[in-house]
Amino acid sequence: MWVPLAVLAILATFGGFVGVGPAFKFITGSEHPGGKLNIVNWLDPLIWNPATHGFGTEASEEVVKHEATESPVPGHGAESVAANPYGNTGFNLAESVEHRIGPFLTEWLFIIISLVVAGFGMLMGVVFYLKKPYLPDIWARRLAPLYTASYHKYWVDELYGYLFTRRTMDLSRGVYAFDSRILDGLVNGAAALTRLSSQIVGLFDKYVVDGIVNMIANFVGEIMSRVFRASQTGFAPNYALVMVLGLVIAVAIFFSGDILSALKGFLAIHF
Repeated sequence: MWVPLAVLAILATFGGFVGVGPAFKFITGSEHPGGKLNIVNWLDPLIWNPATHGFGTEASEEVVKHEATESPVPGHGAESVAANPYGNTGFNLAESVEHRIGPFLTEWLFIIISLVVAGFGMLMGVVFYLKKPYLPDIWARRLAPLYTASYHKYWVDELYGYLFTRRTMDLSRGVYAFDSRILDGLVNGAAALTRLSSQIVGLFDKYVVDGIVNMIANFVGEIMSRVFRASQTGFAPNYALVMVLGLVIAVAIFFSGDILSALKGFLAIHF
């Protein structure tokens, strides 16, 4: 863990100098935040500005006039648009102090306040944990609710776990149950129904369709085999009789129209 902590410590110690303000213009040579690096606003040409209706921080003449006429605070006209591209956002301590004592002294004032607060914290750390290490336990008992809340990080992790982590797990369980019981159930049910229908069709084909076909085939085979066996006597007169009968049937079929006409005429005369 010491590698990321060391990186964070270096950035925390020296990273602030990247955006150094006008208070150190005698070093940076520029009143722009970040000095000549211009690292604070170098992406402005790529960022849409809703106040200027364009890219960058420079306000158009229409926006400047609009802000100047609607600004309730003296001095919050066109220059306020350049300082804050989103217009007047209400009370701002830094802006109020800056309007009274100027940007140079304002920056040094907040630098001094930050250093005093940081030094006071370091001093309290030395007193509590080096000079008088028994003081933390005393103040922990005196300020038990605050100490407990601070010790538990104000229960942010528990709240996050309850609102998001556990709810996400519940949602995942619900999705898994829906997938395993509903979707998989439908798929498995369709597969079972398909297997059942195929078995029913197989049994119907085997015992009904094949049974009827086999029954007809057996019946026809038995009858025709007997007819053909009876006709195959081996006697020439029988074959001649069959030939004559066939010839008679062929002639009757060929002259069926004439035969039917003659039959109708005969019936009409006699009946």
